Amino acid sequence: MKSLRPRIRLFAATTLVLLCAGCGSNGSDTHQRNETSSASCAAPYLNDHPPGGPFHGPVPTVRPGGTITIYGHGYTSTCNDTGGIREQLKPLPPVHLTLALPGGELHALGDFSPSGKDMGFSIVVNVPAAAPTGTATVRDDRESPATFEFEVGP
Repeated sequence: MKSLRPRIRLFAATTLVLLCAGCGSNGSDTHQRNETSSASCAAPYLNDHPPGGPFHGPVPTVRPGGTITIYGHGYTSTCNDTGGIREQLKPLPPVHLTLALPGGELHALGDFSPSGKDMGFSIVVNVPAAAPTGTATVRDDRESPATFEFEVGP
């Protein structure tokens, strides 16, 4: 006669799995769970697309002496990505932007206060005519800064 101990272990493991599966949703409340589930909030970001535009795109190239418009998006302390009732957006304090050119030269771009539906801002960045070719970076001054890179080149 075979030992009962392996069969008891198998039965106990199967029972435990079924009990744990029963702790979750039965599937009929999927819509409700999606409306109230929590998620991480999107951080503020910088790019070269206006509000409503794509999040990412190809890395732009700007000639020395040219300009590029940089947009700040989502500079709010409100998190509305959890569904359900939407809170009114509250802007973060003004941020200071800096341009780091290839080679390390820094240019202060000024302070910007988020506003509007996007809780953002925009700035036209002038690339100096004598800027070397390479990667330039626009950065804000928050503890976890948002950055945007573009190429300076012909």
